[in-house]
Amino acid sequence: MTISLEILSERYCHYLESLNYSPQTIRTRTAYLAQFSRFLSEIKITEAHMVTARVMGDFQQWLFYQPTFRGTARTAATSNRVLSGIRGFFRFLKTEGIIARDPTESIEFAREPDQLPRNVLTPREAKKIIEAADPSTTLGYRDRTILEVFYSTGLRRGELMALELDDVKLDEGLLHIRSGKGNKDRVVPLGRWAVRYLESYIAGVRHEFLKGRQSRALFVSLMGRSMSTQTVIHLVKKYARLAGIKKHVNCHLWRHTCATHLVQNRANLRHVQEILGHRSLATTERYLSLTIEDLKQAHRKFHPREKEVARDS
Repeated sequence: MTISLEILSERYCHYLESLNYSPQTIRTRTAYLAQFSRFLSEIKITEAHMVTARVMGDFQQWLFYQPTFRGTARTAATSNRVLSGIRGFFRFLKTEGIIARDPTESIEFAREPDQLPRNVLTPREAKKIIEAADPSTTLGYRDRTILEVFYSTGLRRGELMALELDDVKLDEGLLHIRSGKGNKDRVVPLGRWAVRYLESYIAGVRHEFLKGRQSRALFVSLMGRSMSTQTVIHLVKKYARLAGIKKHVNCHLWRHTCATHLVQNRANLRHVQEILGHRSLATTERYLSLTIEDLKQAHRKFHPREKEVARDS
């Protein structure tokens, strides 16, 4: 008796639920499997045991030319994420005894370039954006608090949106991040400005948004519900525009800015790794390249011999 790929995909999702994977991760894996199923239907493959290493190679090439879910060109990183999700599916099938051989074992993932934003915010720019949110209004106070938390902690957007009231430990100056990337928990220190704004936001401002409703979410919308992704994205761009910052500012840029400023001020890389929740220290070490570039620019600007070259040229 053969089992359809659709049913196997459902089983895999239930398996991920049993391992306490986040709903967002399961939705993403489901989307990857749907894309894989579309490819298989095009080449008339209907059963898991029919998928070979060669089929996976063909899928990898096919995937390269497919746009992302947002309609943008697919990068090596986005392709690798899909392939990693498919590999997890086939490992599950092999463990369950549904297939004898894992066709994804020989996959070679594409090399991902070490890329960081070229336009990380300066401390002055970060301050201008944060101060563009008017704390004399309830909306402005909430937004100012969010920006302070972003800059202080370097949280991912999804991690900020998932924060609940119980995750804030103001007495200790800490945030508890639950089920971050890789489904891992971590504790992140809060700066004094972030603590100050969170205290007032939780004590009064948040209740004005809730209007008597009940919610576990830390940051809530005007309707007293959990904030949507688009609201957070718009919020970050809005205050960058109001502050007159011409750089392309998004939520992840705040993460890079926090990390870069910590490294520039000689924070221990292991500490930065823990704060950001990087699995590998190599990921954190990329921020050293930005500080090295700063040193090179300072050397060119201030060293007497460099000044002579500038005059002669």
